[in-house]
Amino acid sequence: MGENMKEHRIFLGAQEIAGMMKRVNNAFKDMGYKCDYYCLNEYVFDKNGYEPLPQMKKYRRHMERIQNTNSLLKKALLYIVQMFDILNIFVYTLFVYTDYIYIFGNGLFYFNPYLRHIQELEFYILKLCHKNMIMWLCGSDSRPSYCDVNTYKTINAMYRDARRRAKNIRMLEKYMLLIDNPASSHFHTKPYIIYNCIGIIADENEKVKANLQNDGKIRILHALSHLKGKGTAEIQKVLQELKEEGYKFEYIAVHGVSHREVLKQMAQADIVIDQLYSDTPMAGFATEAAINGIPVIVGGYYADYYHKVKSNPDIPTLYCAPDKLKENIIFLINNENIRTEISEKEKNYIESNCTPEKVAKKLIKLLEKDIPTEWYFNPFDNDYPFGGGIKKEEMIDNVTRLIDKYGEKALCLDKNTILFEKYMDLYRGNKRHVR
Repeated sequence: MGENMKEHRIFLGAQEIAGMMKRVNNAFKDMGYKCDYYCLNEYVFDKNGYEPLPQMKKYRRHMERIQNTNSLLKKALLYIVQMFDILNIFVYTLFVYTDYIYIFGNGLFYFNPYLRHIQELEFYILKLCHKNMIMWLCGSDSRPSYCDVNTYKTINAMYRDARRRAKNIRMLEKYMLLIDNPASSHFHTKPYIIYNCIGIIADENEKVKANLQNDGKIRILHALSHLKGKGTAEIQKVLQELKEEGYKFEYIAVHGVSHREVLKQMAQADIVIDQLYSDTPMAGFATEAAINGIPVIVGGYYADYYHKVKSNPDIPTLYCAPDKLKENIIFLINNENIRTEISEKEKNYIESNCTPEKVAKKLIKLLEKDIPTEWYFNPFDNDYPFGGGIKKEEMIDNVTRLIDKYGEKALCLDKNTILFEKYMDLYRGNKRHVR
């Protein structure tokens, strides 16, 4: 193991998503690996916790100047300077690191408008230099635009974005191993690593659950961070119906407050409702609740498909179809023993699969090509069309309008796949309904 540590010199970046890179970097360091974490984006949740590496200080300084000027000419000139900052960082990494773990579909070149158009060159050079590369995708960077939470002003913009995402996925899989969620693997053409086999990283600092005296009052928490994507209006409608039907509980809605305040409110909760249209049983907020042993309800159309993928540990949140939300809330309100059982299972799952050290060890297995067969998913087995953060009806409308304007090619899918046939069936069914 000592020799392997010397062999692995790990680059992490080039941005931050929900603190994942920072936590993995710290875990690698604790395990004795040489590694560094490069954050080129403005990560709002960690502005005070990230100290840029010396080789990044010029880049950060020039980015601040770009953000603080309104002159288009000055911005353009500063972007030229910033381009050389990124190229200097890239050349430096070539001499220092043997392994690259990227996140969210982007490399270093993405963070400059002139280099972004030649992003593939970055990965081509790394492959030419025999670097080991992993891209950790997070769903919203790979999921097709027509079944994604993002709101596009025009059907043209949706079509352009679908093509961009498909092109990027297919470029990435030429150069590196990808990690992704089977529910969003529409554009993949090669087997990749199932996201949940690696695990979303839990942070020990998010343990806040208090030992409250049981006053007999059930407290239900929901965070209003993305009203449409989380289905907040529908969740609140169901909770109001339950109030009117005589169920006794206190509803805690958190919005526009600090992360620390969210955790403080979470400490008072008996049940957490994460979202209604999730294509994963445990995203970031659900993980925070789970690490505190609070039973989580997650809604999503993928709940009817999820258990077909048997290769990852079962995630013990209460994952249900959107139309089953109400009955599952009632089930948890009426069954304290079930809440306790789910609570214990969630904590055990986090401790066994999602601590930074556990995740870091699994990433090392990927770097060393010591990968269990069951961690792989063949994208041609994906038969889930409904996406994430979006109602089924809205997704079908998107697909109908896209095909009406651009034809079948608008789906950016292989015509021989299960998904292509599913979308065409939905399209034809919707056209008959409209007539």
